[in-house]
Amino acid sequence: MSTSLLPVHLILRIALECTTVTHAISEIERLGGPGSSQHILMADSTSGSRACEISPRGSIYLPQPPSGVNVHTNHFLENHFVEEVSWQVGSVPRLKRIKELVNQIKDEHKKLDAISPKLLRERVFSDRQGAPTAICCHVVNKDGTSAVTSTLFNIVMEFELGMPPKAEVQFGRPGDINTSAICYLPW
Repeated sequence: MSTSLLPVHLILRIALECTTVTHAISEIERLGGPGSSQHILMADSTSGSRACEISPRGSIYLPQPPSGVNVHTNHFLENHFVEEVSWQVGSVPRLKRIKELVNQIKDEHKKLDAISPKLLRERVFSDRQGAPTAICCHVVNKDGTSAVTSTLFNIVMEFELGMPPKAEVQFGRPGDINTSAICYLPW
């Protein structure tokens, strides 16, 4: 953390005002990065998406993988400027599980455009393997009450070159009966 750099919320606002991923990255770098370490995903309609692991000590901007599907959990994958404390014990196994499920889906469907947000919610984001720190997380205390760690919502964003971005948001834990209706973006 660095108190001499901008809070991440201001960095995000500045990035939102940029028209391309390249422009956003150059602005983040020009400003010296954020005051705290974060992972953000950026995309535009011409250059695809980038997973950005930003920190006050240096940032890494991962290119869109050949699979076309960016996946990330709660730890840095490539940014070794920061020595991370292992505060999210389920992060590494969750990432492995997500990649496994996405690869299964890709093998079944062969074409990336056949992978819909609905399919991802049903097959990946509702996955409870590895509970209590599963992809779809819900930790229950020994007394039966819910702990503070839980999946609150799901968002699937689609960025196709030359197409406007779109997203689907569902509040609640995917696969539960008490989830919200799907909110489509843009409205």
